[in-house]
Amino acid sequence: FGNIAVEPRAYQLVPLLMALRLSTVRLLIADDVGIGKTIEAGLIVRELMDRGEISKFAVLCPPHLVEQWQSELENRFNLQAVALTSATASRVEREVPHGTSLMDHYPIIVVSLDYIKSERHREHFLSIAPECIIVDEAHTCAASGQGKQLRFELLQRLAADAERHLIMLTATPHSGDE
Repeated sequence: FGNIAVEPRAYQLVPLLMALRLSTVRLLIADDVGIGKTIEAGLIVRELMDRGEISKFAVLCPPHLVEQWQSELENRFNLQAVALTSATASRVEREVPHGTSLMDHYPIIVVSLDYIKSERHREHFLSIAPECIIVDEAHTCAASGQGKQLRFELLQRLAADAERHLIMLTATPHSGDE
């Protein structure tokens, strides 16, 4: 708790305690809006980093949440992340030294789902994807729905690596579509 600037509520520790029992963290945190899913996920990745179990992670989220995630990680968990969106991608990529991968240069990234799901960027991201992924608004990655198939495929391929830690966050109830 020395590396965080938040005093978690008791219920926010439950996902952390669950995660610590798993050799590979695979959690769906489906709490109500405003309960603190960002804090719950942040506690987990901060602990995994402090224990040396991961050295890199990415947050995949809708574009309008990228800056919020970047700010929360820095201000609450002392984790410096780079934002990767359509608007920032060219600048971020220019800062990466030649011959170095994006994830090697920036061990923590917050990525817009809409940016990374595209055919142009998806394959490269899958090839360099870190050992831990947080997916915010995970319900937007369901297989059904217009335009959601690319998000679903991206998440399905990330999940195929059984060693990858995967933390999915949603406040949207199950729609009944498995």
